[in-house]
Amino acid sequence: MEKMQLPLNLLEPPIPHLADGVAGRNSAALHALADLIDGGAHGFASITLWGAPGCGKTFWLKAWSNDRPDQASYIDAGAGHAGQSPALHIENAVERLRQGATARCLMIDNIDTADAQTAHQLFQLYNAGRESGGRIVSTASRAPLHLGIRDDLRTRLGQSLIFELHELSDAEKKAALLDRAQRLGLPLSEEIINYLFTRLPRDLGRLMQIIDGLNELTLSRQRAATIPLLKELLDSLHATTRPV
Repeated sequence: MEKMQLPLNLLEPPIPHLADGVAGRNSAALHALADLIDGGAHGFASITLWGAPGCGKTFWLKAWSNDRPDQASYIDAGAGHAGQSPALHIENAVERLRQGATARCLMIDNIDTADAQTAHQLFQLYNAGRESGGRIVSTASRAPLHLGIRDDLRTRLGQSLIFELHELSDAEKKAALLDRAQRLGLPLSEEIINYLFTRLPRDLGRLMQIIDGLNELTLSRQRAATIPLLKELLDSLHATTRPV
């Protein structure tokens, strides 16, 4: 049998977009985030989002920077960015703030994983933001009071609006997948959703990616979405991504 040609969107990590986000119990936090970024706040403003892995911290920051690059700029405080160390990238952001370039909101992810040099630049960033009227959103795994970071930076985070983000329930994730399928025009049974939930990690972005791939496959094969077709897709994906 000829080897299946996987849809290209399945071969790369899912790209976060605002249209794919589901608020769940996080409506208040996400409303405040949108107001900060999209509402044209005057003067310095900052938000700290915290929560356990899977709560959507990185998703929402990347989604804003992907869909509104003129309004939001993403920086991972624990990893390099565009060939630069996070400390250097943040240092450049500090200089832009001091020069009056405050148009974009700075989205600082994983602030609690920053090394000493990056933490120093983050403290400078908050100071420059307060002086120049910048906007900063930071994320961490725990509330600022409980972070093991330098005291002065923890104080700056604690002076922000602080929200805990909560992971979506399984029911909310299933509803989001059914909504995605409906928007694609893909008739999808609850049996298929349950099949995905029993065989894959419950990463909503990745599950939506699988739904997109299944939609492409049904169109190319001129077949309905069925468990056997989904199984064929997942088997091919597993064979493609298995280490050699």
